[in-house]
Amino acid sequence: MSDIFQIAGIGLFEGKQRLEAISQNAASASLPGYRRHVVTGRAFDAALATSSASPAQAPSQQAPSQAPSQQAPSQQVNLHPGSMMATGRPLDVAIDPQDLFFALTDGTQTWLTRAGAFRVGEDGVVVGERDLHVIGMQGDVRLPSSDVTVEADGRITYQGATVAELQLFKPTEPSSLLAAQGSLLSAPSGMEPAQKGEVRVRGGTLEASNTDAASEMLELMTLSRQFESLSRVLQNYDEALGRVIEKLGEG
Repeated sequence: MSDIFQIAGIGLFEGKQRLEAISQNAASASLPGYRRHVVTGRAFDAALATSSASPAQAPSQQAPSQAPSQQAPSQQVNLHPGSMMATGRPLDVAIDPQDLFFALTDGTQTWLTRAGAFRVGEDGVVVGERDLHVIGMQGDVRLPSSDVTVEADGRITYQGATVAELQLFKPTEPSSLLAAQGSLLSAPSGMEPAQKGEVRVRGGTLEASNTDAASEMLELMTLSRQFESLSRVLQNYDEALGRVIEKLGEG
């Protein structure tokens, strides 16, 4: 009986993690460059498999109480590219290679992003999301005007002359990327500059989010049914336990 209660608890906890990811995805479905948050880890499935194992298999199986620590859910990002959207705005920039990213910094911390909706700040420095500085080949990207052209190789030209050059980056371990705020991603394993020949960008274009609200709503409906089923399991468990206690009291 206690195993049933524990397994249901694991399922509810996992469901809560997935609900948070779904909420974030639905809210950010229209955010350019956003990467869908996904919850990995199947402690609930592992607990069910362990509980259904035969006695002969049990010694080689992990106990349900240990499953969460072994396969605890964690939130990662889906790196599948989004569709390209033409905007005609000079400083909207999309990246062609799906394994490369822009890097934005506040001077202390650096994030990766596929969101290339840039603008020129009051001090002439190009900034992106949250007014973070865009990292170029020579550090900050400084422009004399926003009326520029972004070439396919990352060069930014003004009146025919190259005035700056964008730098792209690749994470050391793409699978380790973690979701940060908005379209920003943190790279705990580090990042490295892409080679110059690898840089291919599109000016006047943005990459859309790789998620959509309709898909998230379908997943939410599936998750809601799971919550209802687990809640009924806990309710039935509580009622059965109450009857047992009542019978013991009568004895």
